[in-house]
Order: sequence, then structure tokens, then C-alpha cells
Amino acid sequence: MRVSWNKKYTTISIYTVIVFLICFMIYRVTSNWPDTKGFLSNVISILSPFLLGMLIAYFMNFLVIAFEKHIFQKIKFGTKYIKTKYTRFLSIFFSYLVLLTLIVLLLAIILPQLISSMLEFANEFQPSLERLMLYLNNFSFTFNNDMYYIDPDYVNKTLTENLPKTFNQLTQMLSNLIPNLISITKGLAFGLLNIVISIIISIYLIASKESGSKKSKKIIVALFPKKTAQSILETIDFSHKIFSRFFIGKLVDSLIIGLLCFFIVLIVKMPFPLLISVLVGITNIVPYFGPFIGGGIGFVFLLFVDPVKALWFLVIIIGLQQFDGNILGPKILGDSIGLSPFWIIFSIILFGSMFGFIGMLLGAPLFSIIKTLFERYIDGKYNRRMLESTQDAVPKKEDLIE
Repeated sequence: MRVSWNKKYTTISIYTVIVFLICFMIYRVTSNWPDTKGFLSNVISILSPFLLGMLIAYFMNFLVIAFEKHIFQKIKFGTKYIKTKYTRFLSIFFSYLVLLTLIVLLLAIILPQLISSMLEFANEFQPSLERLMLYLNNFSFTFNNDMYYIDPDYVNKTLTENLPKTFNQLTQMLSNLIPNLISITKGLAFGLLNIVISIIISIYLIASKESGSKKSKKIIVALFPKKTAQSILETIDFSHKIFSRFFIGKLVDSLIIGLLCFFIVLIVKMPFPLLISVLVGITNIVPYFGPFIGGGIGFVFLLFVDPVKALWFLVIIIGLQQFDGNILGPKILGDSIGLSPFWIIFSIILFGSMFGFIGMLLGAPLFSIIKTLFERYIDGKYNRRMLESTQDAVPKKEDLIE
């Protein structure tokens, strides 16, 4: 007996099963998010050398292209240019040499000063705390002809109760840290090995990027219908543009803000200028929240040394943030990710709560890509719907004859 399949209802049944499976998977993922997050963390940990290698290759590729196009492809030996395979090798070699030189310079120049600043802060902590207490004891202000002041007994009691707890916690952490030195050393060794493997992987990826790109496109075209494959390739190209514009622009922007902060705090003779400037520059990579995170940490450092300078530092940070948000940022970044301030803040909070600092860093460009794809989908559906309604409104030939 032959079963007569109804194509329409078979298609509906297949789509129903697919939708049910997708909904079930989403439910399982969201209802067991801690387990899912742990599973994803394990997968990422295993694949970390490859993921880090791809990340290094992605960013180093910009420097390799600059060396290749603007230097080595223009060098002549007599009447002949350097062959392409040699220009690629030289570009990769000099790009990684530049990276290694920058790392060595940072470690040789900045790291000792950072350690010195941190040691100075540690040495100044106790006397600075005493000065802060004296300042708070003498602090008062008048409001509506009433005198207000901070009760020194309350402050002393609070600090007396909480500081020993804090120091005890730190002592406990250090005592727990010592027995685990072997495992920590082992972890650092594996981490260093992963970095070396990642660099090697990144070199191979850059050296064979054309063939890798062709194979990837070939796989996409072979597996998907023509229209879907074209859409996937366009999405990849669009995502690359979003990420490259955002990160390169943000790195340049953060470098300028960090240098400006360093020179300003140096001119006004604030303590720990290098430490504070490095913090401000690094955290500035995170849009909107970054300057306030770095500024907040710097403010706490300065508060224990000189409360008045700490307040002035807040003024400097607010001024730098305004300059960055209204003048420098738009000049460098422009409308690189196409998001309003509301959606940038929303994306940082959303992805930051899910993936921590990495989520805050990648949240804005990722959300921009998702939002753009969703808008394209809605626009396509809307245009098709409008076209169908227009065609329905046109009278048919039979109606005109009647």
C-alpha cells in the first residue's frame, strides 16, 4: 500500500518539528545556564590556543598588510620586484618583530615604574589613611545655617571593625596561596605554552590566509543555496568591517586618552601618574563605562594619599571623558558600529553580565551585528509584504475585460 504524501502538510510538519527542537534547545540552555556556561568554559579552555591564535592573526593581519603593500611590494632589485611569497614572509617576520619589540619595551620601561608606583602606594597606605582620618575629623560644612560634620568616633569605630577583617582576609588568601604555588606555577607554564602555540598558529593562518579564505568560501557555497551562501558571505564581510573599525579606532582612541591623562597628571604633579594613566588607557577600550572604571580606581588610589588631588582627578577624568565622547571619539571612530548611546549601554550591560569583561569589550560590536542582521531581515519581509499588497491591488486582465 502506497502512502500519498501531501507536500504542503509534510512541509508544515517538518517546520513544526524543527521549531519545536529549537525551542526545546533554547529552553534547556536557558533553564540550566550555569551548567551551559560551565560547558562552554571547558570547550573554550580546550580550544583557547586556536581561538587566541585566530585572534592574534586577525589583528596582526592589519600590520602584515601594511608592511606588504606599502613597503616590500614597492622594493625593487634592479628592474624586478620582490616575489609575493618573499614579501609575505618578510612582512610576517617584521610584523612580529615589531610586536615583540613593543612588548619588551613595555616590560622594560613601564613595568618597573608600575611596580614602583604600587610599592609606593603600599608604603604610603598607613600614613595616608591617618591623614585621611584627620581630614575627615576636621571636615564640616554649613547647610541652611546648620553645621554638619562627620562623627570621628563613628568613622574610627567603622574602620576599627572592618580593617582588621580585611587584613585577616588578605592574610588568609596569602596563606592559602603559598601551598598552591606549584599548581600556580604549572598554570603559568601552561599559559605561556598556550601563548607560544597561539603565536605559531597565527603565523600559519596569516601565511595561508588566501587559500584558507578560498576554502572557507568554497565550503559555504557548496553547503548552502546560492542566495543563503551570498547572505552568509556578506554577513562575514560586514562583521569584519564592524570589528576592525571598532577595535582599531578604539585602540588608537584609548592610546591618545592614556597619553593625555599621563601628561595632565604629570603637569599637576599627582602621585602615581604612570599607574593611573595605564589604568585609564586600558579601561577606556570599554565604551562609556571604561573611563569611569579606570577613573574610579585611580580616585581610590589618590584618596588615600591626597583627598583634594583625588577630587581634582575626578574633574580631569570627567573632562577627558567629555573630550573623548564629543570630539576625539567621533573623529576617530565616526559611526563605526551604527549604535545609539542607549543601545551601546544596553549591549555592554547585557553581554557584560553574561561574559564579564570580555562581554563588555565585545558587546557593542556584537550587538551592532545582531541588530543590523535583524533590521535587514525585517526590511526584507516588509518589502516583500508591500510588493505582494501592491500586486494584489493591480486589477487582473480578466477583470478589465469584464
